[in-house]
This record gives sequence, structure tokens and C-alpha cells, in this order.
Amino acid sequence: MSAQTSFVPITIRGRYLWRGDSRFFVRGVVYQASERFNHILDPITDDRLPQLKQDVLLFKDLGLNTIFVYSIDNTKPHVQTMMLLEEAGIYVLTSVAIPMTSIRRKDPYKSYNSTTIKSFFKTVDLMASFPNTLGLLAASLTVNNDAFLSAPPVLKTVVRDLKRYMKLKNEIAGQRTLPIAYNATSTKARDVTILDYLSCGDKSTSIDFWTCQNFLWSGQSSMAISGYDQMIKRLEHATIPIFFTEYGANVHQPRLFQETKAIYSPQMSHVISGGCVYEFWQGTNMYGLVEMIEHGRDPKWSSYQASLARADDPSKTIEKRETEHGLFLIFHDFENYKASLAATRDAESDWDRGLVEPEIVQEASVDTTQISWPWEPEFREPESCIDWEQTEKSLRE
Repeated sequence: MSAQTSFVPITIRGRYLWRGDSRFFVRGVVYQASERFNHILDPITDDRLPQLKQDVLLFKDLGLNTIFVYSIDNTKPHVQTMMLLEEAGIYVLTSVAIPMTSIRRKDPYKSYNSTTIKSFFKTVDLMASFPNTLGLLAASLTVNNDAFLSAPPVLKTVVRDLKRYMKLKNEIAGQRTLPIAYNATSTKARDVTILDYLSCGDKSTSIDFWTCQNFLWSGQSSMAISGYDQMIKRLEHATIPIFFTEYGANVHQPRLFQETKAIYSPQMSHVISGGCVYEFWQGTNMYGLVEMIEHGRDPKWSSYQASLARADDPSKTIEKRETEHGLFLIFHDFENYKASLAATRDAESDWDRGLVEPEIVQEASVDTTQISWPWEPEFREPESCIDWEQTEKSLRE
């Protein structure tokens, strides 16, 4: 990051994201490493700068302002890549967790330990140094069915620890305090209950925003047919920002991204603050906007033959480019998403500003003592696993 920057960090007021005095809508994509880098978990480390430079050109062509990176390697530098993204006007959302160090849904209480939380703190310290860090996920998709409802009290404790640590770092070193969120699997009743639980109470123990996957809208659809209208009703009571981390069902090809126009419309923008399409690079589940058929792949592989078939299918691929790494494909999905995003440019001004102040009042007056959670009294928020006295002493030394 440059010593002096005019890049404006995203802040939260009421139920919306803000960039300065303007409301901010996430216009994003899920960004993972392409198949030829499938051994790399983090696509934005500095050693990935050459590839990212090429991808950023496509991000800008799409009209993106955000990428969602599932996890980062908090042992590696990210200065050059984050600066490149900053210069392109792109924010980054990622998780505090890294592979093998996270809150495990099958054993949340045991996986909540000082080793895990200190690793989370390391991610916080890394990402807090960049103004284009949109925020951090305390956990992602932890509760994907009712069998794992013991996890939310642990997640609440993780949020509390993260916020206490960030408060200390801000007081001692002036470090930026990042917004913290939880990423849910859906907008069904179970996940909305968890949203209410994680967002209730004092700000020092509650999430700042909430995100979720959403693949309800498929092909030619509507608010009613897709269930978007009912989803909005389930979420209207929320008092924190909400946006989609993954959307764009691929049942119908090519994807039309009609839902993109709906997401940024007044019908939804009073509740939803945008989202990230799943996903940039083509993977095994066939959601990519682009694909690289790299040189040197074994032509006997069925995946290679499938890639060649897509390259020669005009209903799938709109453009082919020869590169030093291989044949680069741009799918119709890319152009359709680009067109849908371009059609929503008025979203930042076309929403009801009269909602903001009442929602701030509502958020401050929530009576959490009247709410009963489904996991009480069996599961409780654990005591912190961090020695805070020693932590503060170390930070001040």
C-alpha cells in the first residue's frame, strides 16, 4: 500500500455500505486461481502478480468493484497485488480462516482454540493494512444443515475475539478496524435465525454485515417465480448490510444474469447491497466466465477434450485468444454479466434514502432479551481462549 492514498475504505452506517457519503453496491465476482494454478490456494499473493495483471484488465472490462477470495495465505506478502487492485478501484472480501485452520462445523468447540484464533488475528493484521479490504468473514458456510446448529455460539465468540483484538490494535497502533461478517449457505429460515443471533447485541460482539449464497434465480425468471420476493420479505427486518457472495445459477446456458438487474433494482436495493457472481475462472463445476486451456495438458484427459469442445461451441464461447499460457476463452456468460452490470449503473442514486435514519434507530433499540435461540440452553458461548492480558502486553512492547 502506498504511504499516502486517496482510496476510500468502505464503511457501514445502518443497513448499508458506504464509500464516503455515497452508498456502495458490491459489483463483484468470486476469484479463485485458474486450473493451471490449482495448487495455489491464494490467488492474490505477490507471486501471482503477473497473472493478476491480466485478470484485472478483465475485471475492469466487466465493471467490477469487488472480488471475493475464499481465503488467503497470511504468511505471504500481498502488497503489490493489493495495490494493483486498489489502482483498479477494486475491493477485496476474504475470510480470516485459512485451510486447516478454521472453526469446524462438526466440532466447533474443540476447533475454537488459541492456535486458530491467533491465525485469524494474523489475517486481520495483514488485511487491515490495505484500504481496499472491504471486510473479513469470521466464518463461511459453517452451518449448512441442522446437524451443525451447535456452531453459532462459537461463531459469536470468534466475532467477539476479533473485535476485541482489532480494538486493541487500533488503540495501540492506530490500525484500521475492519468490518466483520458471516457468510451463510442460503436465506432460508435457519440461516435468517443465525443472522439475527450473530447481529444482535452490543457491536463489540456482533457482526457488522451478513453475506450469503443465492442460486434461486435461473434463466428466464422473475421476482415471484425465483422466490426473490419472499427472500426479501425474510430479510427486510435486518439492520445490517446484506449482499450475495455467490450467485448465478448455471442450469440454463449461457447464463443471462437477469437477476443482476433485479438485485440492483429498487425492489431489492433497500435490503440487498449487490453481490458477487460465481465465478471468474472455469472450474470443474462449470460456473466460469472465462477459461484457460493451458499448453501441455494431456489430450487424453476427458477434461481437456471438454474444454476443446467448449472452445468450438459458438453458443458457449464468444471469443478465443491465443496467449503464452494457452488458449483463453471468453464465454457468453462474461458478456451477459457485463451487460447486466452496465444496465444497473443508476442503483447508487435510485434507492430510498428515507430508510436510513429509521433503520439506525431500529438497530439501536433491538431488545435481545426477548429472543430465544434454538440452541439454548445446551450450547453456550465459550469463554475466550485468548490470554488478553498477555496479548495486550505483547502488543505494547
